[in-house]
Amino acid sequence: MSSGKDKISMIVFSGTEDKLIPVGVVAQAAAALGYEVNIFFTGWAMFKLLKKPAPPVWPKEFEQMVPKLQEGLARIKAPTWIEMLKQAKSMGAKVYVCSMMAEAAGLKKDDFDPSLVDDIVGVTTFLEMAKGGQVLFI
Repeated sequence: MSSGKDKISMIVFSGTEDKLIPVGVVAQAAAALGYEVNIFFTGWAMFKLLKKPAPPVWPKEFEQMVPKLQEGLARIKAPTWIEMLKQAKSMGAKVYVCSMMAEAAGLKKDDFDPSLVDDIVGVTTFLEMAKGGQVLFI
C-alpha cells in the first residue's frame, strides 16, 4: 500500500473506447494502491461524462476486432470503464472537466453526470493539482 504521497494525474482527450478503458483501469488500480488520482477530461473525452453521454466509438482501424474484444470482456466479467472510474472515485479519485472546452461546447456543470464529475476547472488549476506526480496523457 502506498504511503499516500504517490500521485498520478491523467489528461484525457480522446473519446474512443480504446483510450477510455485504460483510463478506468489505471484510475482504479492507482486509487486502490492509495495514490492521489486526478483526472482531467478535455476535448472529445468530456462528452463521455455528460448525463446523456455520446455513444461508444472505436477507431476505424480496430472495428474488425471490436466484437471479439467485447465478447472477451463479457466472458471475464470485466467492468466497464465507467464502472471502474466510479470505483476509483469511491476510493478518492477526482474527475475534472476542462473549463475552456466545456465553455466552448456551451456546457455547464449541470450537464455532466454528478456521479462522475467533481468540478469544471481550468488547465492551470489542474496542473497545480498534478504538480509533483506522474502525468499521463491519454
